[in-house]
Order: sequence, then C-alpha cells, then structure tokens
Amino acid sequence: MLKRILINLDKCIGCRSCEIACATEHTPPQDLALLSPKERRQLARMRVRCGLIELANDQEGKPVFGQVKTKIPKGKAYPIHCRHCDEPKCVEACMSGALAKADDGAVRHDGIGCVRCWMCIMACPYGAILIDPKGKSILKCDLCPSRETPACVEACKTGALVLVFDADRVANVRADATAEGG
Repeated sequence: MLKRILINLDKCIGCRSCEIACATEHTPPQDLALLSPKERRQLARMRVRCGLIELANDQEGKPVFGQVKTKIPKGKAYPIHCRHCDEPKCVEACMSGALAKADDGAVRHDGIGCVRCWMCIMACPYGAILIDPKGKSILKCDLCPSRETPACVEACKTGALVLVFDADRVANVRADATAEGG
C-alpha cells in the first residue's frame, strides 16, 4: 500500500518537533543522551528550513530572479523530507543498488551496499538526502518502517505533516495543489 507524508505549509510553525522525533526514532538511546540538541537535529532524516525568497519584485507579482517553482515566502518554515517519488531520480543514480523502491512506496537505503559516491544526493531534486554527520552513509526518510505512523507525523502538533495511505488520495492532493499553483 502506497503511503506518503504530505505537508501543509500553512500549518508549519517551524517548531522542529518533527526533526527531534525523527532523530530520536533513528538513534540508539545511549547515543542520544550524549548529544547536544544541535547534534540531535543533525541525525534527523528530515529538516525544517525557512524560506529565503521575496515573492514579488513589482506590482505585477513577477517572481524575483532565482525563485524556484514552489514559492516559499521569506521567513516561512517548511519541512524538507524524501517525497518517495514514483520514479525516484536517486534510485536511478545509485550505481550500487543501495537505494531501492519498496512495495509500500518508500525509497529505502541499504547502508551496507552503499559505496558513498553521493550520486543520490546530487540527483534528488528536493535536497532531501543528506550525508550523515560522520560521513559514512546517507540520511533520508524511510517512513519509519517499524511504526504504523512515522515519528515526525506523530510529533507534529499543528497537523502540518499528514500521513496518506491511498495512491488515489495522494494523486488528488497533488492535483489540488497544482490547481492552486503549488
């Protein structure tokens, strides 16, 4: 069954609860206790950033030079995580086969097979794949396979992150966002 995490940018307040929950879920407890909050956030497989783009430079609302397709206003928080694409560029770029699309729709990483070429990082159009702090592997969302609901979704108290299970619902939400200019 296809499952995805959808983001409602209007609800994200940048509290970083999702980052901390993600790091906690994927780090052994004995290691987590020894880390500073900054080090803990570096272990998260997702990130919360703030928009750096002014949305318009004149009355006509034309985009500012360098503006990306998705318009995120300056100072607005937005989560960055793996979109588990239907045709993932990272999987295509992975020469060792360490990245693969699972039956549930998740793009999963096998750390043992990874040769650390970092091609997946360069191929990801969302910037959702990161090098782990020790430089020995990558960090990316795996949809918390041992949990019914991913830790980040559970930790999000504003409802900005929502888990969707149905492929049709994912397609409908994407179509609605596209119709609204998102």
